[in-house]
Formats: sequence, C-alpha cells, structure tokens
Amino acid sequence: MSRPRRSPLEQHLAPRQKVWLKWDGLFLMGPNYVRFLGAIDEKGTIREGGRAVGWSYRTCLNRLRRMEQVLGRPVLVTSRGGKAGGSAALTAEAARLVRIFQRWEEDVHRLTQRAFERALQANKR
Repeated sequence: MSRPRRSPLEQHLAPRQKVWLKWDGLFLMGPNYVRFLGAIDEKGTIREGGRAVGWSYRTCLNRLRRMEQVLGRPVLVTSRGGKAGGSAALTAEAARLVRIFQRWEEDVHRLTQRAFERALQANKR
C-alpha cells in the first residue's frame, strides 16, 4: 500500500514545540536541562554533562544552583576531584524528575504530530 502524495505545502511544514516544567511558577527545567542531567547521570561528571549540551562549566554550575534554589534541595550528589577526579550523580528526586519530563515530552511530541496530521487533513484544498 502506497502513501498518499503530499502537497508542496505539506512537504515543507513540520510541527515543533518546546516544553518546560515550572515549580511553583518558576522555571525548573526544559529539554536542554534534561539532556544535561541525563549526561551527568550517564558520564558521572558535571563537565561531561555540560559538553553534551554545549555549556561551559560555569554555566553548568549556575544552572544547577538555579534548579536547587527553585526546588529548595540538591539536584546532585557530588564528590570533589583529586587524583581520581570528582564525580556527580543525580539525587533520586532529580532522576525521577528527568524520567517524568522525558515521558511527558515523548507524549507531547506524539500528540502534536497526530494533531498536526488532523489539521492537515481537515484543511485539504
């Protein structure tokens, strides 16, 4: 079964949205924050997490401080450097926030695509 041919308009259009979470009305995290936290969780350091999203180490620290201020508690469990190097891991609560955000963002993208397809079908000319 072949797919119906798309009009020139449909060939160029694509839905896009950005989602973020607020905590008591204050920005908490968006997609880049989630990628950053996920990279910290995977790589084990703040510096490597920052590389994953193109942030400087200073930016990483500022973003972490902001998140911790908004939440009122730590986002990471860290150990200082030295010969073995430092390490960082997400707190259980931060890991849960990342999983919630990722699941929600996947659902939003899927639902957006469906709604966009319906809008295209409803407006065929």
